[in-house]
Amino acid sequence: MLQSANLETISRILTHPTWDLMVIFFFIAAGFFYGISSGKKKLIAALFSLYVSGLVFANFSYLDFVVKGRPLLEVFLFRSLTFAILIILLTLLFNRVLSRDDVSGTRQWWQVFLLSFLEVGLLMSFIFQLLPAKELFTFSPVVQNIFASDGAFFWWLTLPLVALFFIVRKR
Repeated sequence: MLQSANLETISRILTHPTWDLMVIFFFIAAGFFYGISSGKKKLIAALFSLYVSGLVFANFSYLDFVVKGRPLLEVFLFRSLTFAILIILLTLLFNRVLSRDDVSGTRQWWQVFLLSFLEVGLLMSFIFQLLPAKELFTFSPVVQNIFASDGAFFWWLTLPLVALFFIVRKR
């Protein structure tokens, strides 16, 4: 009985996906194509920038002062723009730093795919944790379990580092 209910749920999700699942699929596809076109060094630079941006953004107390008393949509847009600018600036910085060092330059497609997937997952998890996305939008239970829960956030923070350890190790 329980298996048929789970299969029914999975079938419903696959035949009638919600808009939030489609957006996540788009981000994963875009991340993969970015990874294939840019290579491992730029993916690693973007991954480092996500970690640093998340830390800086979470502790940037002046941002709350700027958005205080604003409608929730304005808060979301302002915080999203600030987070995106921070990610872009730090990615440019890390691209310059990492371009000087060799980061195991072989381009194996599975490494690029894995880094792209984990990077997009980390970005989505940051969006749920640092921006008021949960308060502003309604997401499917699948998306909430995969990206928005505290346990999921821990794994999205940890898994890219574990993958990086195996991908970048010296031979």
